[in-house]
Amino acid sequence: MQPTPVLQKALRRLALTTKQTGKGFYKGTRTGSMGWHTTRGGYQIDYRKVRTYIVPDLTDFELTPFVTKKVEK
Repeated sequence: MQPTPVLQKALRRLALTTKQTGKGFYKGTRTGSMGWHTTRGGYQIDYRKVRTYIVPDLTDFELTPFVTKKVEK
């Protein structure tokens, strides 16, 4: 039993899984590399590629992480 042509087109648009492909397919996590592998098996980090998050000053911040729905807008 085979899917209809319309369903086949929809299946092609879905993301691949490791069960649908041949041996050696690695899906990954889409995070990108932070450096490179050395010839001796180590890993060298390139700090220009490391993500840094700039957070504003939160010393006088009034809200907490969990705000109830009873707070007036």
